[in-house]
Amino acid sequence: MKLSFYIAKRYFISKRSKLVNLISGVSVLSIAVSTASMVLILSVMNGMSQFVSERFGNFDPDLKVEAVYGKYFEASWLDSLRAMPGVVAAVPVIEDQALFMYNGNTCMVKLKGVDTGFDLVSNLPKNIEAGKFYIEARSDMNPMVVGGGIFAKMGMYLGPGEKGCTLYAVDAFALNAIQLPQAFRAYPVYPSGVFSSVPEYDNQYIISSLSFVSKVFQTGNKFSGVEVKVDPTFSLHKLQKEIQRLIGNSYKVRDRIEQQQSLFSSMKAEKLIVISVFAFVMLIATFTMVASLMLLIYDKRSDIAILSGMGLSDSYLKRIFFADGMFISLSGALIGLAVGTAITLGQQYFGWVKLGNDAGTYITDVYPVEIEMLDLVMVLFISLGIGALSSVLPLKQISSNYKKIKG
Repeated sequence: MKLSFYIAKRYFISKRSKLVNLISGVSVLSIAVSTASMVLILSVMNGMSQFVSERFGNFDPDLKVEAVYGKYFEASWLDSLRAMPGVVAAVPVIEDQALFMYNGNTCMVKLKGVDTGFDLVSNLPKNIEAGKFYIEARSDMNPMVVGGGIFAKMGMYLGPGEKGCTLYAVDAFALNAIQLPQAFRAYPVYPSGVFSSVPEYDNQYIISSLSFVSKVFQTGNKFSGVEVKVDPTFSLHKLQKEIQRLIGNSYKVRDRIEQQQSLFSSMKAEKLIVISVFAFVMLIATFTMVASLMLLIYDKRSDIAILSGMGLSDSYLKRIFFADGMFISLSGALIGLAVGTAITLGQQYFGWVKLGNDAGTYITDVYPVEIEMLDLVMVLFISLGIGALSSVLPLKQISSNYKKIKG
């Protein structure tokens, strides 16, 4: 094995015919370009995924407890949950659909009621774009924090002097065919602040106090969810399982990815599709390596005759040229990984590629990128695997030459 490796290394770095050298160089270059492209595309997808996750993280808690069946539940275990090691805060919330009207315009919104301590489980109170996070309800007027999309769509202004803001909710106790108009209750509100996270939330959510929202939806002591902040020094998934054991199977405990399951599942599927496409592109790129090995075998036919005359078997000769093909694949893969990683790091630290000419036009000014070591290892194995597959194809030429020599 050492002899075949040594001969293959000599063939790879020593002088050969100009045509063989040219095609070998093109083979290394094509593999390097396809490898670097895969690294760049995966880094962009990782960056986008990380960026979206952080944007949702401004709104979504570390963990969220919801009922498996039904909309509302009594959290009799709330005190026990708050006392668990690793739980920084556990805040009950109420969330449901409501009709919002302003200045004759209407839209359906998700009204969310939060309790004191909401700033411990969510970064939203720290990311107010206009006004302030003020939701303390009063008897005559109820403040609310509005999503930026709703605020812009309805053409609203901030402050308690803003008239004509009304929330409508269904009174379940008065809902029947005879008294349908009386089944809707109206509540005066005013916008105290505007938040911005992601369009899915900005265009739907209005935040107010838990007491006010409980009155709107007539939930009493029941909640629609409990949001949990986890101590960063604790294992989130381990704590998630411990909370599940505490509260029982009538409830589901979801982390941030599970709270946005459809989004992150689609992003993972897109990543797998991109990997498959670029693996196919890399396979096509190795066709030049097949030609390079076939020309090398033809160029070294005298060496093959000498080595076979010295007693080397057909399989041993194949290992020499297979190792040469793997040298080409490994060189191209390593160069591609180095170039792709360098460009990604440059984009990450210097922001070479921007989303627009004007700062502030987009949520982020530059394309977000993120390198994951697992991706680099996967790309390397894909490159070597495809290289190994392509290196096997020309080896039949050695068998035919070996038979002619022995014949």
